[in-house]
Amino acid sequence: MSQSEFYTAGLVAPPAVILAAGQGERLNSQADGSLKPLTPLLGLTLIERAALACQTAGAPDCYIVVGYRQEVMRGHIEALSRRYRMRLHVVSNPHWQEGNGTSARVVEPYVQGDFWLLMCDHVFDSTILTDLLSASQASGDSLLAVDHRTEEIFDPEDATKVQLNGRLITAIGKELAEYDAIDTGLFLCRPDLFQALKESQAAGDGSLSGGIRQLIAAGGMQAVSIGERFWIDIDTHDSLIHAEQTLLAALIPRP
Repeated sequence: MSQSEFYTAGLVAPPAVILAAGQGERLNSQADGSLKPLTPLLGLTLIERAALACQTAGAPDCYIVVGYRQEVMRGHIEALSRRYRMRLHVVSNPHWQEGNGTSARVVEPYVQGDFWLLMCDHVFDSTILTDLLSASQASGDSLLAVDHRTEEIFDPEDATKVQLNGRLITAIGKELAEYDAIDTGLFLCRPDLFQALKESQAAGDGSLSGGIRQLIAAGGMQAVSIGERFWIDIDTHDSLIHAEQTLLAALIPRP
C-alpha cells in the first residue's frame, strides 16, 4: 500500500517502538567503536533513519528504548526530536544486557493497544509498516513482515529464519534448518506480546524471539510478505557497505 492509499483508507497509525539498547559489538569491533545506533549511513545515523521511517509511516509517537551508554543516546534522540519536530520518547532499560525482549517489555506502561515494533539497525522501505497496519485490519494476531527471497539475503547465517503454514508462523529462529522466509525485524504487535515476553523471560529466555515463540505456540503470530521491497540488517561493516551501495544504486534512473 502506498502512502497516499494508506491515508485515503483512513487507517490510524499506531505508535512505534524502536529497540536501540544493545552494544552492537559485531559492528563496533570492525568500525570505530562508536555507538551502533549512531553509525552514519549516507549522512544519517541508523536511529535517525528508523525514526524518519516511522514518521513517514504516520506514527504519532516513537518510544526509543536505550540501555548501553544511554546518556549519549538520549542527547542524540532529543536533538532529532527538535530537528524533525517528532514526538520521540526515550525509555531506559536497566536490564538491556539480558536480551532485546527485555527492551520490548519496558514500553508496556507507555503504549495502549497496537504498536509497530522495529530494530534501530534495520534500514527499510517505510511502506512495509503501512502494509502491516493494513493487514492488521483482517487479523487479530500480531504480525511480522517477512522476506521470501531467502537466496538473496546478505548474511544468511546470521538471519532469523521463519517457518510458515500459509500465513501462520509455525517456528522462528536462527538455527532453523528448513525455513520459508526471513524475519525482517518489523512487527505490528498486539498487547499480548508483553505477557508472552514475561513468560519467556520467566523461562530464562530474554530475547524478543523467545516472546514471539510464545505467541507462535498459542497460534497467534502471522506473516506479511514484503514482496520486492528493500530492507537490510546493519550488523557488520560489510552489511553497512552493502546498504550504502544498494541505496546509492536506487538513486540512479533505470534506462
